[in-house]
Amino acid sequence: MKSNLKCKLTVLFTLVVFSNVLFAQIDTVRFNKYYFKKYLTDAKAIAVSPAKWDSKDWTKLGVFVVAECGLSFADQPVKDFFQSHKTNTGTFLSTHIFQGFGAEHSLIVISGIFTYGVLAKSNKSVSTGLMALESFALASLVTRIPKTIVGRERPDNWQGDGPYAIKGPFKGNSFPSGHTTASFAVASVIATQFRDSKWIPVTAYTVAGLAGLSRIYDNKHWLTDVVAGATIGTLVGNLVSHRTSNSKLTVGPFGNRNFQGVRLAYSL
Repeated sequence: MKSNLKCKLTVLFTLVVFSNVLFAQIDTVRFNKYYFKKYLTDAKAIAVSPAKWDSKDWTKLGVFVVAECGLSFADQPVKDFFQSHKTNTGTFLSTHIFQGFGAEHSLIVISGIFTYGVLAKSNKSVSTGLMALESFALASLVTRIPKTIVGRERPDNWQGDGPYAIKGPFKGNSFPSGHTTASFAVASVIATQFRDSKWIPVTAYTVAGLAGLSRIYDNKHWLTDVVAGATIGTLVGNLVSHRTSNSKLTVGPFGNRNFQGVRLAYSL
């Protein structure tokens, strides 16, 4: 009997430990000194990450570059399709709703999640709002680097240059799409934090995707600008969602009607 009980408790303890270590969303981020430290540590992680890449990482980068080069052949046809199929309703939705998720609308969503977390005393919502804000800021900063260096002309430039008009540093700012980067940076954090939901991740990425398409619809970006922005935003959001500057092992009581014990949780 004792042996059987011990076995059950051991299994329960193992499940509790692994459910927290492997699958728990982050709920330990607070608006304090550690939060601002997280900005610095995550920015540093992004900056030095290429130095730590292995052959698989460089291969992934190569695949992305090749894919972007291939997609560039669709830049002009996609632009022409969107510009020849505009409607008043589509223009209103694109300009006044979806485009905003690359800027002010995303900030409204972030504020809403954070405010709900404070009022409902939901640590996960508070953490999600703070991490989404950080992801938005860092992704927007990261995207300025290729924008400045590549110098690609936008599709609506007055000279009518095509998708291969790359003028060099400080001569253009089309690649990648900043709005798309920001929207996916926020969406990836929300999707990761609420990945146990059936509809929140789908909704988050759908809205981010529509924000990216709005930039093509409004003739502000090429298809490859949007794809690159979505990739950067997602990568930054995933990094922010899996790192905390005050990672630690915590021990706390655990119990219900049938079992009493302790819970181990490691916040990454």
